Amino acid sequence: MQKPDPMMSASYGATDIESQNNRITWLEMLYLHEGRDKPDHPKRGLYTGLHKKHYSTFPGTDEN
Repeated sequence: MQKPDPMMSASYGATDIESQNNRITWLEMLYLHEGRDKPDHPKRGLYTGLHKKHYSTFPGTDEN
């Protein structure tokens, strides 16, 4: 199966390791970009809302 998006899983669950690793990398980059790794950040330790907040920030994305 050819996937149009490397973050889209080709199968159910955690069987598509490549897409799961892409998601982890994406969220980790956003986490560091926001400075959530800093002790004084109010959302330190939380990944909640990162994708939704930054989804349309990057070229080639369309939030619908």
